[in-house]
Amino acid sequence: MTAYPLSALVIAAVGTVGLVIHSTLPRTGKIRPGMFCFYTNQSNLLVVLYELALFTAWLLRAGAVYQLLVSPNVAMAVAACIWITHLIYHFVLVPWIRRTGGTFADSAEERTGNILVHYITPLMTLLQWLLWADKSLNVWSAVWWLLLPLGYFAYAMLRARSGKPIGRTDLLYPYPFLDYPTLGPKKFWLGIGRLLVFYFALGLVLVGAGRLILLLD
Repeated sequence: MTAYPLSALVIAAVGTVGLVIHSTLPRTGKIRPGMFCFYTNQSNLLVVLYELALFTAWLLRAGAVYQLLVSPNVAMAVAACIWITHLIYHFVLVPWIRRTGGTFADSAEERTGNILVHYITPLMTLLQWLLWADKSLNVWSAVWWLLLPLGYFAYAMLRARSGKPIGRTDLLYPYPFLDYPTLGPKKFWLGIGRLLVFYFALGLVLVGAGRLILLLD
């Protein structure tokens, strides 16, 4: 099946364009400081690297590497990882920005970058998974994928302990729901617990969708 690896090349290209625009590199000539402290950009970078590796392994006929990359748990984890970027942005961050009177972007370039990294790349990756990935999944697949958001959580909290703000902002925490000092222990851990439940539920949704597709094939 050539559709799977060819789709990987297209997604890698779109994801790269999204990251480059989102980085402000075309406008300023340099990547904005602190860009890769944010889950959005880390997840998009992960997708680009994953898709490039998948296409390269197929092109070079590296069978063992290719089979690992398209294995059910790995493919699902990548799809869930980037789909979370869309869901958190659209349903958590956008409402929060609107409530606080903030702005999403000040230029057409920034709006394009936002759309690519928060909507287009996640949608294309999810469609790739739905159309071509091996969906031989089980409940443990939904547990296994949690390693990615937990890894980001550990990174964000350890980075904040350095006391160094992100880029040119005064932020220690990349997202308001990770701001432990402001939220306090009760709100913080309640929020993190809810997110983990939500992440696990998303994994179960993908497992269920995969099982249903297999039944219908």
